[in-house]
Amino acid sequence: MEEIYASSSFWIYENPEILRLVLLPNTRWQRLASTSTGYIAGDLGDTYPQASGSSSSLLRPKALEFSGDMMIATAAVIKATGNTAIISENADLSENWCEYLKLNALYPCQQTTTDGVMTGVPSNNTNLALKEIIPLKAYANIPSNLGQDGPAYSNAAPNYAFQWQSVAEASVGFAASYGESGSWSMCYNLFVDKWSFKR
Repeated sequence: MEEIYASSSFWIYENPEILRLVLLPNTRWQRLASTSTGYIAGDLGDTYPQASGSSSSLLRPKALEFSGDMMIATAAVIKATGNTAIISENADLSENWCEYLKLNALYPCQQTTTDGVMTGVPSNNTNLALKEIIPLKAYANIPSNLGQDGPAYSNAAPNYAFQWQSVAEASVGFAASYGESGSWSMCYNLFVDKWSFKR
């Protein structure tokens, strides 16, 4: 999911249908997987061309990262194409993933992030929390368009964003993790909010 998310802005610009097609195998594997979790698996496994699902893809440490990646990319595809099939055909999975984000987004605790390769695993990573708050608002509009109820997510997103600004604040800008006022974070996940959902 990390690579798909990282390239999603290019595909939304070049051809959003390609991004939709790239997302489908992960969605289908998640539905067929014998191990059901409340979050998205990070990959289809390491036995190409068989999508066996590696055990590492179901481990929790990057569950928020991967779930945020999936929901942001999915919401961006829907916004760009108007095609809601990827959600409507997998409404139960999407709701599970967003519920997981709603329960864990503001305080990601010790969950690993892509940045962790360089920074280690700080508690309550500021940029990771931000990345999980953004898709809540993006997703909230989708069930409403399908005649379903999205207020739980649309209400949570601005509430979390307000709290996030308070706990993420540092002496200059935003801290790398909550309470570390002497540190800083680029908070590059704000780009997704500005680029994908407010154009």
